[in-house]
Amino acid sequence: MARPKKDDGKGNELNIPNFKEIEEKWQKRWEEDKVFQVKEDSKKNKYYVLEMYPYPSSSGLHMGHAFNYVIGDIISRFKRMQGFNVLHPMGYDSFGLPAENAAIKNNSHPKVFTEDAIANYIRQQRALGLSYDWTRKIQSHDPLYYKWNQHLFLQLYRKGLVYRKEAVVNWCSKCKTVLANEQVQGGKCWRHTETEVEIKNLEQWFIKTTVYAEELLRDLEKLNWPERIKTMQRNWIGRSEGAKIIFKIQEKPWNVFTTRPDTLFGVSFLVISAQHTKLFELVTKDRMKEVEDFVRKIKTIKQEDIDKLDKEGVFTGAYADHPLTGEKIPVWAGNFVLAEYGSGMIMAVPAHDQRDFEFAKKYNIPIKLVIKQSGRDIQDEVMIEAYIGSGELVNSKGYNGLNNEEAKEKIVNALNEKRLGEKSVQYKLRDWLISRQRYWGTPIPIVYCENCKNEIKRKSYELSFYDQDIFFQIATGKKIVETRALNPHEKTKEFYGNIKKGDYIKCINKLTNEIIYLKVLNVRRFNSLQDLFKEKELLERIFPGKYFDSISKLEKSYSHTEDYLDRIKKYGLVAWDVQLIFPGIMPVPEKDLPVLLPEKVKFGEGNPLASCKEFVETRCPKCKGKARRETDTMDTFFDSSWYYLRFTDALNTKEPFNKKKAEYWMPVDFYTGGAEHACMHLIYARFFSKFMRDIGYVKYDEPFPRLFNQGMVHGEDGAVMSKSRGNVIDPLEISKKYGTDALRLFLVSMTSPDKDFAWSSAGIESSFNFVMKLVKYSENVKLGKSSKKLEHKANTAIREVTNNIESLKYNFAIIHLRSLLDSLEDEIAEKDLKSIIKLVAPFCPHIAEELWSNLGNKDFITLERWPEVDESKIDTKIDEQEKAFKKTVDDIFNVLKIVKEKKGKESIKVYLYVLPNENEGYNSEMLSKRIGKEVIVFAVNDKKKYDPEGKAGKAKPGKPGIYAE
Repeated sequence: MARPKKDDGKGNELNIPNFKEIEEKWQKRWEEDKVFQVKEDSKKNKYYVLEMYPYPSSSGLHMGHAFNYVIGDIISRFKRMQGFNVLHPMGYDSFGLPAENAAIKNNSHPKVFTEDAIANYIRQQRALGLSYDWTRKIQSHDPLYYKWNQHLFLQLYRKGLVYRKEAVVNWCSKCKTVLANEQVQGGKCWRHTETEVEIKNLEQWFIKTTVYAEELLRDLEKLNWPERIKTMQRNWIGRSEGAKIIFKIQEKPWNVFTTRPDTLFGVSFLVISAQHTKLFELVTKDRMKEVEDFVRKIKTIKQEDIDKLDKEGVFTGAYADHPLTGEKIPVWAGNFVLAEYGSGMIMAVPAHDQRDFEFAKKYNIPIKLVIKQSGRDIQDEVMIEAYIGSGELVNSKGYNGLNNEEAKEKIVNALNEKRLGEKSVQYKLRDWLISRQRYWGTPIPIVYCENCKNEIKRKSYELSFYDQDIFFQIATGKKIVETRALNPHEKTKEFYGNIKKGDYIKCINKLTNEIIYLKVLNVRRFNSLQDLFKEKELLERIFPGKYFDSISKLEKSYSHTEDYLDRIKKYGLVAWDVQLIFPGIMPVPEKDLPVLLPEKVKFGEGNPLASCKEFVETRCPKCKGKARRETDTMDTFFDSSWYYLRFTDALNTKEPFNKKKAEYWMPVDFYTGGAEHACMHLIYARFFSKFMRDIGYVKYDEPFPRLFNQGMVHGEDGAVMSKSRGNVIDPLEISKKYGTDALRLFLVSMTSPDKDFAWSSAGIESSFNFVMKLVKYSENVKLGKSSKKLEHKANTAIREVTNNIESLKYNFAIIHLRSLLDSLEDEIAEKDLKSIIKLVAPFCPHIAEELWSNLGNKDFITLERWPEVDESKIDTKIDEQEKAFKKTVDDIFNVLKIVKEKKGKESIKVYLYVLPNENEGYNSEMLSKRIGKEVIVFAVNDKKKYDPEGKAGKAKPGKPGIYAE
């Protein structure tokens, strides 16, 4: 890459400033004078600018990072100069798999790797002149931070938003550990390339993000986000209206969700997820080996990879009973069904779903047409594709001839009468699995005590459940109030009226033998259903997603058995507020936080925490007996789901943050980062904010009302920058050659900040020349009075640059600044020169400070007020004159060309004839300078004009006559 030019292109040597010296000087002074440190100030409007929590890799900053940080820094500096109290912090998402992998590879410790990487990042970020309040720096691996991760986990746990269940993981038998999806390469372990990765079911921790699914979807409409990001979140949340239908398989009920209950009579097979934890409970002995071989082929659990797979399956040997016809329906295992969506099983109707159609054709499964398009004869045996349109039902006994939309309602009602189905809303959004069987992360603050486990089981009352839907809602924490009819004739132990606050309940699913435990948080008794009916808020918690507008509908929901309503009428009923618990699982008391990561651990085999005796062996916080610690650590997305709140009070050692400080700063006013975080980080951060609102920590609904996605910086070859391509550009190397300000200017000059762009050597040269031109002008200009034209240009630039920065059109702002610099004159008022330097300051802060200081100013330009436009100085006639001037220059060049072609020689002089009222717009000296020849200007009514060919008579408004000789 070329070095900066040593002359101005005309043979004149340039006095190039020592940019490195200037940058270090002002960065040091900003730091010493604490220019960017802020605190709450009720007298000032706040503005919170934040770039997404970065992971500090060992390779340091690349040009994409620099681009993102400069975008945020420009708006920060701009808002600060506008008088806002600006919070612009930085921290590091320093836990995670890459650091652990690097430590294993280099035989070091993740902490050493991480802190070296952070130190390198900070050095590079300081070099870019970023206006961070470094006193608020946070890093995930600091116990002062992850202590509050643990605190918030416990708040989620107490609210019933955390639970344990089995889930599928990637397992390497040689490593004896769980692998992240990124560690599975071609179905093999990344470390042991000869070892096949297995799919295993492990007990893991989940957070109930689905509790907020509807609100997460609804509140997207409030957000000033790129529409594509909102669309991605809508699709990720995936709201679907339909019905839950019970299919009995081996005498056990399975809730199957469908959006098309009108096609129920066309079901020809069911498909269970190949990753379902209960798959092998369905598989018959004769099909076991084939199903095991099929499951073994699936090497990933990532949704994006599942979507790319060819749709494959295997017959389990099991059959389901059709809920309305009793027909035996074969059950297949498939690689395209999500284990976490609905019940992890779908009903397949190949005649009316293209995916099901292709699967049925592939495996010779029958296709049954049940919806026929009006006026069209379709035969299922010769169908070449699924019919997915509307029509009337056929082959659907009792519903033939009905329009399919009308049939939906009637079929669901029929299922409801038989207690085999009901209307339902489902979401693709899954609960958040936060367990990581790895070392470098926040320890989960849980201990396991066998003694307490046995004690809870021994003291628990028993409840029997036959209703699968209610049991599922309680087991997943969606239902947190349970009611029972009081019956004094039952045994004392099972008399529900005896259950009190603090007691435990053992819930037994009588159809599946699954057992869960509840802790009773509150007890309320009602004499009748009429009394309960009055408690509308309580009803919503007893029956999630249902609304009762009449007592008869409520009575219907309690018609479990023939005598159940009679028992309620006679004895009343009891309502328990309950919390799902796991016997023997004990939260670590708040006073014992943080649970520290031990530093002396052994890497290389399994989870290092599991083999650390000093960490694992502990005492139960309740009974003080022997216990063991949880050895899973938290998903690092947990760290980044609330970090923006910690920045509001980063040094607080008594609580995650002070609520009043958070109320002052939140929500974030400008949040910037990559679109790749649309469906993970941004969902989790929104969930966390809503949860914290509901427990009284914050008062807002959404953490990031305004989101900006920056584009990507490509290499000069147009390809994405990568070391393998050899097109990576180091931001600090560019800064050494051209100065940091030229780099900052270039990064936002090429295109809109939300668009991708390719690096350009010519572009960085141009930005360097801009900086040098401004420096040279400031050194040589005469301070005095600005012309009307210059005042017009300066005030127009103030207006346009202000609007462009506000609207994130930085590239347009640079265009206006370049135009302004090109139009500057040899004399200027000091006020206007100061305004120009202020306009440049957000983009080129170091050179702006230097030029500001050279004018004799003692204060920092970054703390000066942004210039205000003086509309009275803006004269649109000047722009019109300038356009006419430029047009005339082009016309003169054309005339000179024509004359040369006709006469075969160069013209020496040019005469211009203009209308009298336009005379002031055509300056002979400026024209001569632009043309490179003497240009003499006459008004057309000047009697002394020289006009041998009568060109003055051809002059028109905005188009002077021209004569060259």
